[in-house]
Parts: sequence; C-alpha cells; structure tokens
Amino acid sequence: MTPSPEQRRRQQTVARWVKRAPGYRLALEEVLPRVRRNATLSDFAWRVFAPRHGAGQVDVPLRSGRAVTGPDVSRLPVVGVLATGLDQAAAERLVEDVCVLQADLRSFRPLFVLDRPVFAVTRRHDVALELLVPETVVARGTHGDPGGWDDYVARRVAGLIDHYQLWHLLRAGPDGLDAADVRLLRAVGERLPEELDVRPAEPVPTLPPDLPAKDRP
Repeated sequence: MTPSPEQRRRQQTVARWVKRAPGYRLALEEVLPRVRRNATLSDFAWRVFAPRHGAGQVDVPLRSGRAVTGPDVSRLPVVGVLATGLDQAAAERLVEDVCVLQADLRSFRPLFVLDRPVFAVTRRHDVALELLVPETVVARGTHGDPGGWDDYVARRVAGLIDHYQLWHLLRAGPDGLDAADVRLLRAVGERLPEELDVRPAEPVPTLPPDLPAKDRP
C-alpha cells in the first residue's frame, strides 16, 4: 500500500527527529554495521522492523546464488521451489534450470524444498536447500509424524513460508517448472523498483534447450 502524502510528511518528520537524536551517528556507524554482519541479529531486526509489502523493498537474509550479482540482490523476492518424488537426475536438473532462469530474469532468489539431498549441485550454485523427509520414511512411521506425509509436508512448508517470507511457492515435477510459474516470475520482475541494481553474473549460463520457446524471457 502506497503511503498517503500526510503519512509521508509524518515519516519525514520522524526521520528528521531521529537524525538529531543523541547517539544517532554512533548507531549508524558502529551498531548498524555490526548487526548487518551478524546473521542472527540481522534476521531478528528484519522480522521486527521490516515492512511486509513491496516487491524488492525488503532485505531478506538468504544466499542469492551465483547466477546474479549486484548490491541489491538481497532485496530480490524469495521464491520457494517445491518438488517431491523426483529421482536424483531430475532434482539436479531442476536446480540447474531454475538457476539459469534466475540469471535471465533477475527477479527472484530460489529456495529449493526437495526430498532429495542434492547438496553438490546446490553448493555449486550457492543456493539454499531445505530437505524434506522422504515419503517412504514417513510412511514407515519412523519420523514420528502421526498426520502422514501430506500433513508433514504442509506443516514443514508453512514454517518455511513464514521463516523466509516467501513471495510465492512454485510446484515442480519431473518436467520442471510449470509454464504459468515461469510467466509469474517474469511478471514479478516488472514490479521491482527500477533502481534495483541486480545483474547476471559472468559467465551468463545459457537456457536449457528443452525449455519451451514461449517460456523464454
């Protein structure tokens, strides 16, 4: 929601008052840099003080990956990529394809939620992976979740949405992302602030040849 002129005037008045307050320069030059260097304090401060709206306006503590670079990558919206039941090759291919898409669109940061421990490929791209307990383990009753697999995944994903403040949750299958989700990621990029400085990293990866032409940026 865009602030009204009256709200903007009040914000500017408060900002001027804060800048004149004793200890402002100390907080700006000493305290704030230390908070930014501490991941725990940064996450706490963000949750308490950051707004909950505005694509590209909120700095969310999460690795951005090697596909993009620039001073504002931490302001890109975090998008979850949920896929279960994939084999190892399909899960690794999904990570590769999403990172290529990220370099082309520069509109999001991926958080992979998989039941395959594809740590090698996620480390190579420096992207975050949240691992789900496989359905076969939950079905054996050894995980301690009485609600079964579907309830376990729902609760786990709900916690991740809250923790990472996800903008959207993409569902992927053996063939990768749905075409509608690719279009949505492109639309998110159109809503980002024009001054956002995010660039594709070098060398720029190429799109996989099997991605339909209509889904290419």
